[in-house]
Amino acid sequence: MSNAKSKISKSTVTTPSPPRKRKADSESRGPAPKKLYSPSPLTTHNSLNCEQQRVLEACLGGKNIFFTGSAGTGKSYLLKRIVTALPPDVTVPTASTGVAACHIGGTTLHAFAGIGDGSGSVENLCERALKMPLITQKWKKCKHLIIDEISMVDGAYFEKLEAVARYVRKNDKPFGGIQLILCGDFLQLPPVVEKSKNGKKFCFQSPCWGKCIELCFELKEVHRQTDQEFISILNSIRIGRVTKEISDRLLGTARQKIESDGILATRLCSHTNDSKMINNSKLRDLEGEEKVFMSQDSDNATNILDNQTVAPSKLILKVGAQVMLLKNINVNAGLVNGARGVIVRFDDGFPVVRFKNKKEYTARAERWYVKNSSGSLLCRRQVPLNLAWAFSIHKSQGLTLDCVEMSLSKIFEAGQAYVALSRAQSLDTLRVLDFDSRHVWADPNVLEFYQRFRRRLQQMELIPLGRPLAV
Repeated sequence: MSNAKSKISKSTVTTPSPPRKRKADSESRGPAPKKLYSPSPLTTHNSLNCEQQRVLEACLGGKNIFFTGSAGTGKSYLLKRIVTALPPDVTVPTASTGVAACHIGGTTLHAFAGIGDGSGSVENLCERALKMPLITQKWKKCKHLIIDEISMVDGAYFEKLEAVARYVRKNDKPFGGIQLILCGDFLQLPPVVEKSKNGKKFCFQSPCWGKCIELCFELKEVHRQTDQEFISILNSIRIGRVTKEISDRLLGTARQKIESDGILATRLCSHTNDSKMINNSKLRDLEGEEKVFMSQDSDNATNILDNQTVAPSKLILKVGAQVMLLKNINVNAGLVNGARGVIVRFDDGFPVVRFKNKKEYTARAERWYVKNSSGSLLCRRQVPLNLAWAFSIHKSQGLTLDCVEMSLSKIFEAGQAYVALSRAQSLDTLRVLDFDSRHVWADPNVLEFYQRFRRRLQQMELIPLGRPLAV
């Protein structure tokens, strides 16, 4: 048995490094830390608002940060700017879901970490990682680890991940000395695993969270919606608060006609199987010839690409099919990710889509890139469309929909109703079929976390950027 293996113990692996003694105010106050990196032209003041710029400055200063914000506040946009600003050879952008990882040009956290779903003891996971040279090399090379959708990483996994990082890198600092940049909203979708026996469902419930995170931020400026009434409703729904006025307003949308020019509302479903059945049934009901579009994938990578990209490997379309655009094609023309349209014809075998804004677009193959566990770049070429009679709430996270309806009677998780409602651009483009306030709630542990979080945010406004602030 090697010396490394003989030294593994529960105390040395699972216990985070002891907290550093906090300095007195007079010692901790001082100038903001010098930037380790300079932002690229894409991350200037011209492209970020003040609160986003503050987050970027902290990242460039080498701080371990967590930033959050309600739906539509530009978290993903900012994260892309952060990825661009940091040196690519030592920066690893990851996310808890494949689709989120694809959006930031990274890989899934599970693929990077090399410990699978985290089942098993910490000792075994450490040994497992050490037996994979590529995984070990990635851990040792990484200086900046970005994790998007951190809210969907469970506490037990986060704790094991931190221990593996210290062990593989032979460094007792939190996460083995890697800079952590975490992003997500714990009031949206929670981890998909069962609550662990030690009660650490959320990663902020892990003891190592407070030892890893130095600074925290909340983005407050909403970009997705401009209707102040709707923004106010969403802010209340987010924390599980529903007044009679809110209930009446949402119930009133059930009678709204939001369809136009043959474009029907996308139904958001709480269960993925429901959305698949609706799409398949509606497609069968259409007359006319089917057109089949098969993706062109990197060798032996179809399963990975299925999990990490929004583009399907097989897409069946007909004239009259309701579709959604899966990529930003022309932002100025409104051809953006999530835009709704209908197939009006096929030109030279390619589908022609008429969108809600009357624009027509001939959909030709686009490319999606993801990284596998070894860091190699994988590619999928496919028509950037998907059927859109229905979509699951889970897969809609991060989308902005301009024509959406929903049934909330089967909601089964905290935050689901909020995620569904916040996909809409406005109350005028939303139809809620069966709103019931009993289906709206927020996890009490998350509410308590955000209460502490905001108290510390108020404190942070009064202190320089260089001073640590535990959450």
